[in-house]
Amino acid sequence: MMNESAMISELDLEIVNALQINPRAEWSRIADALGLSGPTVARRWNALAAQGQAWITPAPGQRYLSSGWSAFIHLSSVPSDSEALIEHLCAEPAFGTVSLVTGSHDLFVDCFASSHEELMDIVTGSFPGLPGVTHREVVFVTRLYRQASEWRSGTLEPARARLVLAEPLPEQAAYSPDNLDAALLEELAKDGRASWAELGASCGVSPQTARRRVERFLATGYITLRCDTSTSAQQGLREVTLVLNVPAQYVDDVGRYFAALGNCRLSAQVLGAQNLLVTLWVRDYLEVQGYERELAERAPGSSVISRQAVVRTYKRLGHVLDESGRSLRVVPLPLWRDDTPKIDSGRGIESPAGSDA
Repeated sequence: MMNESAMISELDLEIVNALQINPRAEWSRIADALGLSGPTVARRWNALAAQGQAWITPAPGQRYLSSGWSAFIHLSSVPSDSEALIEHLCAEPAFGTVSLVTGSHDLFVDCFASSHEELMDIVTGSFPGLPGVTHREVVFVTRLYRQASEWRSGTLEPARARLVLAEPLPEQAAYSPDNLDAALLEELAKDGRASWAELGASCGVSPQTARRRVERFLATGYITLRCDTSTSAQQGLREVTLVLNVPAQYVDDVGRYFAALGNCRLSAQVLGAQNLLVTLWVRDYLEVQGYERELAERAPGSSVISRQAVVRTYKRLGHVLDESGRSLRVVPLPLWRDDTPKIDSGRGIESPAGSDA
């Protein structure tokens, strides 16, 4: 149950929105956009972070699929083993998000791996030891049209949102990240707002080196930073996932249609019995019918394989959550390992959809 003290103020929602747009913006820049002082903004953010109400963490970027791999996993389980199963899933670094859902399956899980071989090891080796699993379905992500890191709450007016937009990083040529890059990612998973000095000290390098390395990694588009929040900051939005089978000639158009919607958290082409998976945040479940009607008009012959409403999210992008969606601890995602191929543009890449504002 959410009590009044756990609610996030309108000002805090504006700070969160600014950090969705530019997760490592200088406090002074956010303060100027909000008409506050830098120390005030920093203090309010630090309070949110300390309470587990909001956090910033590394996430797969628009070019993640050029070198990394991802899958969605639908699991059914024995009710008596569900608690133990969820604990196992939350403890596994490769499983980024774990949600209890309605529909024909009990749990929806996303999975990340730094190589095809690692992904195969996860989907073939992880499940025999999981308690109570009665059925699993794995689909591989082949193209990303939109990711949750592109979602914006819209709390800020467009003019103020533009004031905190990040300057584009210079295009980065292909390169092979090393152990320092991996160490910096792990530190950012603990605190995505850690200063360059703090990151450098944790990894044994200068602040300048820490900044150069992180910005180089971000410039590849392989990794991005994302601001997430507890349930109290979601302002009554409800998460719904549509699992679709769309005729091949329409799938890209439909994927981009959903990606352009302001309430779309995820639009991904997948390889499985279905070929498109879409996650939307809606205020009323009846909204889903409107999207299905639009789908039928845009892509005749499409079918809805399943509809899933999220009952509770236990883990989101590595952060283990309490019943109010507050972050309790983080299990960093294995977004990069020593055997990760050189980062370059390639398969599964779409230009970002929509606007930061």
